[in-house]
Amino acid sequence: MDKQSYHLLERLRGQLIAATMRHGSFLNRDVLLLSQTLDQLIVKVQREKMRNPGSAQG
Repeated sequence: MDKQSYHLLERLRGQLIAATMRHGSFLNRDVLLLSQTLDQLIVKVQREKMRNPGSAQG
């Protein structure tokens, strides 16, 4: 995973945690949108790792 993807994943993860704490629910629209965005990025990174297994960095 490149540094840019890693930083984006971590930023979104932090936003998701903060939004969940702020709204007190996983069912809030903002929380759901952040979760879906994070899920999509995780899938993208995993697909890239599968395509280029030799270049995967943790």
